[in-house]
Formats: sequence, C-alpha cells, structure tokens
Amino acid sequence: MITSTRFLFAVGMVLAAPFSTAFWTCYLCGGISDLMDGALARRLKTQSTAGAKLDSVADLFFAAAIAVFAMRYLPFPIWLWIGAAFIAALRLAGYTIGFVKHQTFSALHTYANKATGALIFTFPVLYAALGLTAAGVILCAAALLSSLEELVITINAPVLNRDCRGIFLK
Repeated sequence: MITSTRFLFAVGMVLAAPFSTAFWTCYLCGGISDLMDGALARRLKTQSTAGAKLDSVADLFFAAAIAVFAMRYLPFPIWLWIGAAFIAALRLAGYTIGFVKHQTFSALHTYANKATGALIFTFPVLYAALGLTAAGVILCAAALLSSLEELVITINAPVLNRDCRGIFLK
C-alpha cells in the first residue's frame, strides 16, 4: 500500500504548480514512501518478490515524474539531453537483457542504484544550491555508473538477484 502511494504522489507532483506547496508535499511524501516501504515490509516480515517489483516500478515512475517536471520548467542544455538519452539507453538495454534472461522485470537494488535514486530525489535541492551544470554532472555521473554496474551484473549473473549490493560487494 505504501509503495502504491508513490504513483499518486508522482501524478500529483506533475499536475501541481511548479514549486508550490502541493508540489513539495507530493514530492516529499513520495520520497518518504520510498524510504518507508521496504524498511516496514522487512520489519513486519511481509516483503515479497511482487513487492520488490512494485517498488522498482514505483521508483521508475516517480523518477519519470521528476524528469517530466524538470523538462517542463528547467532549461536543459544539449549535453544534458544527450547524457540522459545515453543513460536511458543503457538502462533499457539492461532491463531488456534481464527480461530476456529471466522472463521478468529485472531492476536491481544495488547500492549504486539507491544512491542514484537519492540524487534524483534531491535534484531540485542540488539545482537550487549548485546550479544546473553541477547538479547535472553529479546526477549524470552517478546514473551512468549505476547503469553500467547494473548492465554488467545483469549480463554476468546466472540467476536474478534483485538485492545484489553491487559488482564488488557480496
């Protein structure tokens, strides 16, 4: 249930006026739901494969909502568009390979993916504090590294382990 609210908050964020109280409420509640859902499921011993998949899809949906918001209201330079397109292509390649290998959506919960998700969540704050160029470089670098790591893990792993911590971590 908590994970599902992230879809609603994402839609609310996109429909709200830019940087309004409604926007920030949806934005913060979506982030809080992401922090709470897995921790609460583990604590209550209700975690499941379906829940992990729903969490990954909700994360992608929320990140897409942030991207839609940013594209509508922030003037992205061409290098950032190219970087984002390249990273999206890497992600899509990893998900496609994972689907072909394992016949299911294969997003991984690596530390690098979690760090990138946190940076995506903090993008408006990074943008306000550091400007678009610095925030864009930080986010693109993290997203590129996490996408490459997930692609390598997906290609090399004989079985799907969504909770893989990373290439060098057991």
